[in-house]
Amino acid sequence: MMKRKAFKRALCASLAAVLAAGGSIGASAAALDSEPVAEDSAAASSNGLPAFYSSRDLGYVTTVKSQFANSCWAFAAMATLESFLLRHGEAVGDMSTTQLNMWATERSNGKGWIRDIASYGYPSIAPGYLTSWQGGVLQADLENDTLDYDTPGDAVPIDLARYGVTAVRYLTKSNPADIKRAIIDNGGVYTSYAMAVNYLSDDGLSYYMPPGTVGGLGHSIEVVGWDNDYPRESFNAVDGVLPDADGAWLIKNSHGENNALGGYFWMSYEDANVFGTRFNPSYSLESYERLDGSVKLIQNEIYGATYEFDYVEQDSVTYMNRLHFDADFNVIDKVMFKTDAVGAAYSIYYVPDSDSETPDADTAHWTQLGEGTVDYQGYICADIDDFAYPENTGTIAVTIDAASTDRYSTIGVGEWLTSQGNYVFLNESERGQSYIMTDGSVQDLMDWYLENNNDSLGGTFVIKAVTKQHYPVSLLGDVDLDGKVNINDVTELQRHLAEYLTLTKTALANADFNQDGKVTIDDATSLQKMLAELPY
Repeated sequence: MMKRKAFKRALCASLAAVLAAGGSIGASAAALDSEPVAEDSAAASSNGLPAFYSSRDLGYVTTVKSQFANSCWAFAAMATLESFLLRHGEAVGDMSTTQLNMWATERSNGKGWIRDIASYGYPSIAPGYLTSWQGGVLQADLENDTLDYDTPGDAVPIDLARYGVTAVRYLTKSNPADIKRAIIDNGGVYTSYAMAVNYLSDDGLSYYMPPGTVGGLGHSIEVVGWDNDYPRESFNAVDGVLPDADGAWLIKNSHGENNALGGYFWMSYEDANVFGTRFNPSYSLESYERLDGSVKLIQNEIYGATYEFDYVEQDSVTYMNRLHFDADFNVIDKVMFKTDAVGAAYSIYYVPDSDSETPDADTAHWTQLGEGTVDYQGYICADIDDFAYPENTGTIAVTIDAASTDRYSTIGVGEWLTSQGNYVFLNESERGQSYIMTDGSVQDLMDWYLENNNDSLGGTFVIKAVTKQHYPVSLLGDVDLDGKVNINDVTELQRHLAEYLTLTKTALANADFNQDGKVTIDDATSLQKMLAELPY
């Protein structure tokens, strides 16, 4: 009998489903405050945060969309990504919810998320999708972004993704200050709540479900601001119950511009489920890479963590992924892993193969790449000091030591899930991908699952490496490799950028004139300025 804990509830409710329960959304109320409030100009509360903040007013949002069927989870995830990128200065438009929705459907081999595009989704889909660099994809980059019920998830294009998320922080109701800081820093955050039409105000501008309430349909949204002084009396008092205090989150919904706030509404801080555990995770996106060809993600799975590997009740455990590196991307720049072990110490290692082409259990042969403390639940991104790996196949090991905390060592894992007796996710795990090391012994994770859980489907640890190209510089700026730096090198670099020629590895190293690890028009500009004896 396989061990399995209950899986979280599915998402999400469409507007049609809500209205079918009775009620309507009106369109009469005061407009959203029109004056932008920057974080340094708002009235501050006791924790140093402004009493009012709106990413909508500051321009860190795209237009309000109208969701398809049960796809609120995809719309909220893409809205959160859009705000994140806008907040960090990227000139982005609408991200394709269809590409995400179709990607998260059953694969041609029967694996992956076992759903079609009209089915419910789950909050854990998008973090895995984004940190696996499967998307997002700009709507404008897709020639044919249509809904096709027959397209398997593995037929969806992923090579159009322009941005790869590298860290995701999970958020909880117990720390609203962290949520507010995440909104300020990243434009918006993702969460879910239980939608029931009787808790929505008649004008459709506020929502409050009292704690302890049972029922409602799961619905995902983006939170883009707050108002500590939003009146408690503005909420619908079902059975005479109002929030104990003023204050509300500003919500960007996915039901179109259906009210006087253009599709936004206010939700009480005290709502029963917002940022709660019923539909977790809630999260913010924390860091990213531009996918311009200068970096490559090396990974064994693409779905991210569907579960937390918490089966081993030990303070310290070493988790391993044996990776097949790309010879052209020969330097490890970052390591990503998922864990819930907040407060634990972590150490990251490069582990060579043993004679049997499995991770070498002799720690004397390991190379430590980094260490730190797990600051939050979610996907952690650790910077590595440019480690040039010696072989094309090797292992990244992450030791999680939770001895100083009140929890055991855990890590995110991609493993099968069921809901109400049916599979909702089937992993594609194989032997030779992940290993676990306890008490000095290394074991293939598939064998561990079979031996300890009687589970032949197993799982794959969520450990990934961000790699980049790095080759020795022969003469900085000497792009044509003639032993000198002149205007001919600028021309050669411009021809490369225009895709008229492909530079050799040494020429690329020389072309990175500003030494930022990428070859762009900025390098050509700096090289020209240097030759003209101008500041660069």
